[in-house]
Amino acid sequence: MGRMANVRTTAATALVAALAAAGCASEDGGTSAGNAAKPSGRDGVRFETDHPRARADQPTSVRLEGLTPRTRVSVRAQAKDQRDGTWAATVTRTADSEGTVDLGRDGTGRLLSGMLPAGGRTAKMTGSGKAFSYHPGPPAEQRAYTVRFTATATTGEHKGQRVARRDLVRQWLTEGTTHRKLTVDENKVDGDLYLPPKGGARQAPVLVFGGSEGGNAGTYTAALLASHGHPAMSVCYFRCGKGSDRPNGIDDIDLDYFTRAGELLRKQEGADPDRLAVMGNSRGSEAAQLLGQRRPEVFHDVIAYAPSSKVNGPYLSGTTAWTDHGEAIPTGPIPLDHVRGSVLAVAGGNDKMWGSQAAAGRMAGQGAKKLVYPDAGHHVNWFPYAQPGQEGGADGAVTRTSEADQRARADSWPKVVKLLN
Repeated sequence: MGRMANVRTTAATALVAALAAAGCASEDGGTSAGNAAKPSGRDGVRFETDHPRARADQPTSVRLEGLTPRTRVSVRAQAKDQRDGTWAATVTRTADSEGTVDLGRDGTGRLLSGMLPAGGRTAKMTGSGKAFSYHPGPPAEQRAYTVRFTATATTGEHKGQRVARRDLVRQWLTEGTTHRKLTVDENKVDGDLYLPPKGGARQAPVLVFGGSEGGNAGTYTAALLASHGHPAMSVCYFRCGKGSDRPNGIDDIDLDYFTRAGELLRKQEGADPDRLAVMGNSRGSEAAQLLGQRRPEVFHDVIAYAPSSKVNGPYLSGTTAWTDHGEAIPTGPIPLDHVRGSVLAVAGGNDKMWGSQAAAGRMAGQGAKKLVYPDAGHHVNWFPYAQPGQEGGADGAVTRTSEADQRARADSWPKVVKLLN
């Protein structure tokens, strides 16, 4: 369970360009990306935007100006995946009496979050009911990615011609944020540590991890949280690759592993050690709740996406999913009476993986706050705009569920950031 059910590795970005003059390299030598091409247009037609360079989770408005009134145009947003394949979304609009097409925040958001593969192997999966998604390059290597907007006239004297082009730079890591790779050999934890610019007020640090997709699924989220001012760590607890000494499934995963990660994060500059939050998705929601319940001296707030309200068995095989100081944690309901801070459950009512809506209700019965989105599926997790793709819900409506997931993210993410602040 998790956003990358069919995409097990993070994708590489569409555009890589060093910002040498700005000196924006990460601590481990990762390259800053996001040098946008100069906007272009025909006969005075141009794209305008309020945020040509912005955080990847920031709402952005785009409008097309200078058209002949009532001209119809096709507006396309596109980016590249790790195999240099093009992903795109397109809308057709008619210019108003002043020759303007105003996509606004909602229209721009639908293009940013609605991209699907335009060709290649993955494109054949569109409409198949199988989950897949697009991810720009990992923030550890590329601090931003670029989405290109183009407009093609479908009526008028320039029919069939491209009339304007503009790039939007979407940042994972804003200026001054840093990254450090963590390894089991050196740090006793596998993951990525992202820190906000030095000198700011102490903020709640956040430990982030995913579900049964394994790997370092929370790295984008952790990077964005650092850009919001929160020291953050994305931790990999299984399927972490050769040399990690981590298991290949959710089998005998000890809470001590996450606790070591949390203790390390609490010590970072800019971290308020008393406000450490833990954020888990899908199967990871179990671990997040267990940490809040069993380690209240370390963890404060708990954020559980697409949650279960109980401990489930191992995945893919094994004897027990989670252990505590080496002792098996039995399957069954997870109490929340010892959690020191807030518990927030975010769930979709159209979740085909498991009953996360019902689980959120049971958690609310123990005092948790809940955000339930009836049309959304399993992938309500984390931020909006930058993880398009598809996912089928319990009713089999692949595209509708994916769009509802994105709407849920757009609504819940600001509330999560507010809770952390």
